[in-house]
Amino acid sequence: MHRLDRQSLIRTVAFALLMGLIWYVRPATAMTFTAQRVEGSEAVVARGTIEAGDAGRLEQALRSATRDGFGHKILVLESNGGQVGEAFAMVAVMDREQVSTLVRPGATCASACAQILFLSGIHRVVAEGGRLGLHSCHDAKDRARSLACNQMIAQNAMVRGTPYGSILAFMQLTAPAEVRWLDSREADCWGFTQGPPGSGRGVKAGEAAPCLLKGQGTTSIAAAGRHG
Repeated sequence: MHRLDRQSLIRTVAFALLMGLIWYVRPATAMTFTAQRVEGSEAVVARGTIEAGDAGRLEQALRSATRDGFGHKILVLESNGGQVGEAFAMVAVMDREQVSTLVRPGATCASACAQILFLSGIHRVVAEGGRLGLHSCHDAKDRARSLACNQMIAQNAMVRGTPYGSILAFMQLTAPAEVRWLDSREADCWGFTQGPPGSGRGVKAGEAAPCLLKGQGTTSIAAAGRHG
């Protein structure tokens, strides 16, 4: 199946299965979109919780963004996650606009932000001092682990170049009430990043053995919220 067709199928199934799922570290301010110059381009900085309507707000914000040397618009992420269905709607916008993703020094991108938005960027970079937060998707009603949600997110990541085993393992092994934090080097080693050609970023899992977790490890959601 053509890559774009496969991605469209993923999004269609995702909306059907996951609209009732909410996946985030803790409630925070609603997502805002602001223009900011990043590495010579006018980028969009997305901060806060992913909520209904954010896909439309992202689309509007990206209209003023300029393209980098690779022809991509840059989305800077600072979020502890939010609604899974809305995150996939945002990905549809990102695909149309050809977006690369960035987590800057001192920033965190967790849950749906990390495992849906960040991993859907064409180029994906976690700068030194930035962090990704990973944990299992869960049902909003009873907070039980959702295997269907985890599988869907892993499939979406895989078709975009992230090793299926890496993303699924972190979601399956980290409980919904906990967050596994990865720093820049760990994100590179496990294959979650994909830098521009010649950048040296985006080492695939298995190419740099072993990929040890030397960061801050696992924290509770309550504690993780203080980092957002």
